[in-house]
Amino acid sequence: MLKRLRPYTRYLRPVRWQFIGALIAGLIYGVASGAGIPLILKEVLPRIWVEGPDPVPFGDLIMVGVIMVGGMGIRCASEFANMYGMAYCGQRVLEGLRTDTFAHLQKLSLSFFERRRSGDTVSRLITDTEVLRAGIVTVTNDIIKQPFTLMGAAGVIIYLSLQNSQFVFILAFLISAPACVFPIRWLAGKLKIRAKKLQAQVGDVSAYVTDSIQAPREIRAFNLQEGQVSGMRRRVRELMKWQLKVLKYERSVAPLVEFVATISIAVVIVYAGRNSLGIQQMVPLLGALYFCYEPVKKLGKITTHLKSMEASLDRLEEISKEEPEVLDPKVPVDLHNVEGEIAFNEVSFAYAEDLVLKRVTVKAGQGEVIGIVGPSGAGKTSFINLLLRFYDPTEGVVSIDGHDLRTLRQEDLRDAIAFVPQEPLLFNASVRDNILVGRPDATDEEIYKAAGQARAHDFITAMENGYETFIGEKGTRLSGGQRQRLALARAFLRKAPILVLDEAASALDSENEALVQQAVVELAQDRTVFIIAHRFSTLSVVDRILVFEGGEIVGDGTNEELEKSCQLYQELRQRQKVE
Repeated sequence: MLKRLRPYTRYLRPVRWQFIGALIAGLIYGVASGAGIPLILKEVLPRIWVEGPDPVPFGDLIMVGVIMVGGMGIRCASEFANMYGMAYCGQRVLEGLRTDTFAHLQKLSLSFFERRRSGDTVSRLITDTEVLRAGIVTVTNDIIKQPFTLMGAAGVIIYLSLQNSQFVFILAFLISAPACVFPIRWLAGKLKIRAKKLQAQVGDVSAYVTDSIQAPREIRAFNLQEGQVSGMRRRVRELMKWQLKVLKYERSVAPLVEFVATISIAVVIVYAGRNSLGIQQMVPLLGALYFCYEPVKKLGKITTHLKSMEASLDRLEEISKEEPEVLDPKVPVDLHNVEGEIAFNEVSFAYAEDLVLKRVTVKAGQGEVIGIVGPSGAGKTSFINLLLRFYDPTEGVVSIDGHDLRTLRQEDLRDAIAFVPQEPLLFNASVRDNILVGRPDATDEEIYKAAGQARAHDFITAMENGYETFIGEKGTRLSGGQRQRLALARAFLRKAPILVLDEAASALDSENEALVQQAVVELAQDRTVFIIAHRFSTLSVVDRILVFEGGEIVGDGTNEELEKSCQLYQELRQRQKVE
């Protein structure tokens, strides 16, 4: 396990001096505890334990105070420096660990997120990184601090036992300290399985809560509140069950070690009583013996920490070891002055083993506006996903201006494309910031112009704070049509040579749809535009229409041509007229 943790110690490098300082403070604390307190007792007791009627000399009392305050002052100061230093380093470890995990998530392909529940991924990013942080700092600290406490106490036991010829204390230490190891190892083996199940259950609860919070309208519309609460109650009970199982084994370490220590100390006390050992001799030795068991107990907890960390590490490494399926080439082709000529050449694509595009061949010239229609599941969105290179084709080549997309940087490709999805995601930020997603360096004038082109400027200025109005999580303060027009404003602001609209007008009324269509006509000049549409009124601005069915293009032409030659197109138009 320690070998698995070695790569993560890199997060300590930025704070290595603070970490070393905290370790030195821990070392001082360990020596001050294990050796310092028994030695203080050895010096103090003879000075205050004076037989006879005469009072203790004032000078001896002053010396007792100086020894106790000085010794305990060093111990307390070093303890604070150790605890605060470790907490500081731990937070820096957490910062680096979470940031790097989040950064890696940004590199992963869409397929990764399609396979996982978002709440579970969040749980790994928040909860499992916290477990790993606590483990790295605690384990590293105790591996240094506790052995020095143990060695200091053991040294005092040996020194005082030899001085007083009381070897039973050495014998008690040599027998009982190793005896504590066996129950600790047994408990640790039980703990790992339960810790892994606990972390998985935390992820399940987090995912369930996330799903529920993201669908408040649907839950209320279908009266699902009680079912949601019941589902949450079951998951919380299951979570509590595994929490208690983990706690049972974690909390068993200290009592077991203390029980073994008590047996040893009881034997020593009986021996001391039988041999009339004076309290001035016995107390320092008992103190040293106690400080032998305390580090053994904490070192035992290291084992339980390691097992919990291993469970969290397994879950984190499922993310960190995941490789993106879509990669940039080692020597990419520079993409400059994009004209927007798009070609699909014998392109097939499958999700797992499900073939969704079959040998698609089509070309789009610069400035051409192409509509895409077809029944649900026909392959329209997959076609666009390949154009945006969210996925790579299983067979064939997708190219832009003659360049295979796999030879380009993904960043360069997507800079050349403005994309408006069917359900645009708006951030819990101002209207201005949401539009600036299209091009962060745009001026106010460019923002206003883009909003005007998307027919969004009027409703934005009518809001209380205009462009500075916060629109809520996912744009909940806006209507569906307003959200889509803001997404269109992003695309217009981007000024990309290729525009992709995936049902971008589906939430617009007829009047606004007509206005947006005019804007699309303006925007389409010298740009290549793809419009996925279910509403055929959206297709009035296109030059050409592709008809998809079963992953194949079964029709390619103008509206008039397809009305005559493509039966599926005729059926789709007729169906919409009836509706």
